[in-house]
Amino acid sequence: MSSLSQEEIDALISQIGGPGAPVREHIESKRIKSFDFRFNKRLDKFSNNQLQTLRTLHENFTRLLNNSLSVYLRTRVEASIVSIEQISYGDFIASIGIPSILAIFSVDPLPGSGIVQVDLNLVFSIIDRLLGGPGWFPSKLRDLTDIERTLMQRFMARMLNSYRESWNYLLTLSLKIEALDSNPQFIPRIIPLDQVIAYISMELKIGDMAGVMNFCLPYLVLQSIGSQLTDFQWSPTVVAGRGMTEEDVMQLTRSVERADVDLLVELGHTRVSLRDLVSLRQGDIVVFDRPTSEPLRVEVNDKEKFRVFPGIHRDRLAAQVARIIHTDDE
Repeated sequence: MSSLSQEEIDALISQIGGPGAPVREHIESKRIKSFDFRFNKRLDKFSNNQLQTLRTLHENFTRLLNNSLSVYLRTRVEASIVSIEQISYGDFIASIGIPSILAIFSVDPLPGSGIVQVDLNLVFSIIDRLLGGPGWFPSKLRDLTDIERTLMQRFMARMLNSYRESWNYLLTLSLKIEALDSNPQFIPRIIPLDQVIAYISMELKIGDMAGVMNFCLPYLVLQSIGSQLTDFQWSPTVVAGRGMTEEDVMQLTRSVERADVDLLVELGHTRVSLRDLVSLRQGDIVVFDRPTSEPLRVEVNDKEKFRVFPGIHRDRLAAQVARIIHTDDE
């Protein structure tokens, strides 16, 4: 085996530096990979099964939230999942739009805390509805007043009740708001910026208003229940096996008590001409076909439920229940 001469070596070097140089540069460029020195750890803490379990739990949360908030805000509420992924906590903080409302909540008995973030325009729409308005929000967003902050804390607490209930099929959590602010810079760093979190992005529609609601669940918080997240199977037997706790019954009772129903009291019937109808004035008397000694018919959601006597209570029109109507399908 003969070695290359100096002339042959020089010839090879000149060829590499000549027309073939771009090929070498292309090969070298393929070897270059981007590297973020802030987050140098692999973002693969959650398995696919665990992420799928989180999706299932949060899909159940959207169904519970739709029912709970529709009653609370007296309008149509639709929550839906946009995406579930694992990212770094630093990326989550950097992605938060300003202004927003962020709430840190404890997840006892699990260690650490979670975060929920809601767009501020959606927050003002919610507050306007809580105060009896149609759901408007100011054209120029601002920080919340003390009264608005209190209303938002109550709203967040109600939302977390549905969140807790959605987790009951896996484990029983006690959720409590620890901090609430409109600027992410003032939210304490619950974990290091390079730590992995489960990032659940949701769209929340309240009436004609839509906005984003995001959940941040650190891996360090869910690590202790990793096997449960992996092996979880959603089925009717899971629900039946857990059973209804006393707290579940109380929550269901409160939800039913706050439900809106249509109530109609039928005073009676009569026939009048169109001429007499359009000429009616305040103080005129209309005679019905029902004597005052007989109770009136009351319908609840188009079904007869009571017979009542009309009256007045503290300068308000009222009715005293005389009899409850029981139907065959009750």
